[in-house]
Amino acid sequence: MKVVFIGAGSGFGARTVVDLMSFPELRDCELVLVDINPDHLRPVLEYAQKVAVAVGADSAKFRGELGWRDGVLEGADYVITAFSQGGPGYNGVPYYYEINVPREHGIEQRVADTVGIGGVFRVMRTAPELLAIAQDMEKRCPGAWLLNYVNPMSMLTRIICKACPSITMLGLCHNIQYGIRDLANWLKVPYKSLRYECAGINHMDWFLRLEYLDGRSAYGDLLKAIEDPVIYQKRPIQFELLKSFGYFTTESSGHLAEYLPYFLPRERDRLQFFKDARNPERVAPPTQPRWNPDAPLVKELHGEQPLNLKRSFEYGAHIIHAHETDTVYRMHINVMNEQLIDNFSRETCVEVESIVDRMGLHPLRYGSMPIELAALCSNMANMQTLGSDAFLEKDLHKAYLACVIDSCTAASATPATIKTCFNQLLELEKPYLKDYWGDVAPI
Repeated sequence: MKVVFIGAGSGFGARTVVDLMSFPELRDCELVLVDINPDHLRPVLEYAQKVAVAVGADSAKFRGELGWRDGVLEGADYVITAFSQGGPGYNGVPYYYEINVPREHGIEQRVADTVGIGGVFRVMRTAPELLAIAQDMEKRCPGAWLLNYVNPMSMLTRIICKACPSITMLGLCHNIQYGIRDLANWLKVPYKSLRYECAGINHMDWFLRLEYLDGRSAYGDLLKAIEDPVIYQKRPIQFELLKSFGYFTTESSGHLAEYLPYFLPRERDRLQFFKDARNPERVAPPTQPRWNPDAPLVKELHGEQPLNLKRSFEYGAHIIHAHETDTVYRMHINVMNEQLIDNFSRETCVEVESIVDRMGLHPLRYGSMPIELAALCSNMANMQTLGSDAFLEKDLHKAYLACVIDSCTAASATPATIKTCFNQLLELEKPYLKDYWGDVAPI
């Protein structure tokens, strides 16, 4: 079995190595770690080798590559992507522009990687690389699975599904498997004493059913739990929605606020719900903090603290294990809406419960969501559909329109102001767009 991990120096790289090596059946794999930054590639490769020795994976084969082209994908069974295109994911340019230019126009973002103006520009500069990977997979490893952690998740998943339909494309996030553990912690119960159903879109899945094993709803106890201000401050945006809509939704408060018109447009609300704004540096350090000398990963690598060999909750290695061994896993995956959620069109990328086994991925039909929750999701789903169509059609006007219909952006600025902001970012990001978009001009 050959696995190629593109962006191995990211936060998902070392974690995935541990996860793969935690399964004895996967320890004879060939793992190719790819990262364009040698100061990230070198330590993650050394870390992988140390983990293999620690678990006795004598037959595992590791090698590092500074790029995925030139045949690296030949014969791969799984390709995992967790890269940032154009610069560091959350620091330096162009991310610096995507936070600060909208802010100059009264458009506040907290993460800016999935929706809104930040999400649109991230997909414009990121999708060409992911599409090139998928197209190379069609030639060199046509039966391989593409397991993607790169944001903006929904738009990228839809782009690859549309442009490369022969590729098995799975969009992976961790908001639900970590979310249920948070809920159990606040309820002061083991998470396996809860059962749940989730459906929606990436970063806005709703716990449509949350109950104890005896069938009692856990929502009454959750509403009591959030009366504790310490718990409430963990996820204030989610808890405000819980109090109004009756359901808990996934992701951090910063992420979720960007999907909604309620919390970010007005300064008084920002001051109430957020302690500080995101302020990336214009020039990012050459090495990510996870590979600094005092970081936990580096201390593990140098023997200054024990290796953390505990398997994580991330889906990637579990999917591979299921497909290779016929173990059955239940997880939530981003896929196209093939009659899965009735409230959304088939053009929508949704995040739904799925079964994975040797036969492949089996998304489960949910049916209709409560209309009020579907309404919140639908606006973002439409924005993501329009943003991904803009890329597929090379249509900058559609990219602008995706920003205009975004809920939080629309609540913050007029269409004319949004256009001014969009054109300013177009000019600043020309170097990151020209290979795919050509010589961009103001719309």
